[in-house]
Amino acid sequence: MLEKIQQAETAIKAGDTKTGFEILRQVLAENPNSERAWWVMSGLVPREQRANCLEQVLRINPGNQLARETLEKLQVSGAPTKKGPLGDYQSWLYSQRTKIYLTMLGDKDLISATADSRSAPRLQAALSQGELPDSLLKEKRVIPFKLIIRIRQIMSSLRVYFKTRKGEDSLRLELEDDAMADQVLGAIKAKLGPNFILKSKPMKVGSTLGIAAILTIGAAGITGFFYWGALEVSSGRAAATGSIRTQSIIRLLELLGPGGVAVIGGLLIIIALVVSGRLLLKPPTVTELTRK
Repeated sequence: MLEKIQQAETAIKAGDTKTGFEILRQVLAENPNSERAWWVMSGLVPREQRANCLEQVLRINPGNQLARETLEKLQVSGAPTKKGPLGDYQSWLYSQRTKIYLTMLGDKDLISATADSRSAPRLQAALSQGELPDSLLKEKRVIPFKLIIRIRQIMSSLRVYFKTRKGEDSLRLELEDDAMADQVLGAIKAKLGPNFILKSKPMKVGSTLGIAAILTIGAAGITGFFYWGALEVSSGRAAATGSIRTQSIIRLLELLGPGGVAVIGGLLIIIALVVSGRLLLKPPTVTELTRK
């Protein structure tokens, strides 16, 4: 492990920060309690994510004075915000197909909403002016910081757990990648204050097995369904009628035949098994922000 970190440092000194970053990611995936890896990583990531790395260093070694002083200076300088009718806030947009996911941190609330991708220019213009255009938003949820119990991060996914009148509820924040998830989690921690701490650990074996099973069974199920469809088409029991999409699928199955579907399905199952094997050998790191 130490040898890999030294390789990363050598690559960084040589100007190859991309290689250094990838090596450190692998090291932290295998050992999220590596103080040195987190410290070196803090010098590579964007400013918005640096606090999270430094907090990990202090979690592992509270006596690291250099990391503490660096974090204090970073917090004093503050993260960039935009001023508007809502007050100081930070916002993140993630566009996926026809949908835009908005995550916003206000003075006291976490706001999550969606919007139509066609409204992106108007939404971005409003946010740049410090405004929240409710007329453009759908599925809007507002969660006061005081109600948040914990936040769980697995790769690019953030699951926020919070109190309700009926007990406890959760909300999944759709984010673009690991870097954005790290950034949002770090910003939320800064809002929640010192009563919350970050803990990182590999995903439990049971959860990893569950994901692996879903991938494999899903691949097998899809293969079985289309294989049955190909048999129906080849026997003449399925005709190219119905919607354009249905007709296109039937023509494709007719072209491939049961043998072609079996080959493609077999490759899909093999890919699912390979991904599952990797998950079991190197479980994803789970980071939780919880109350002390």
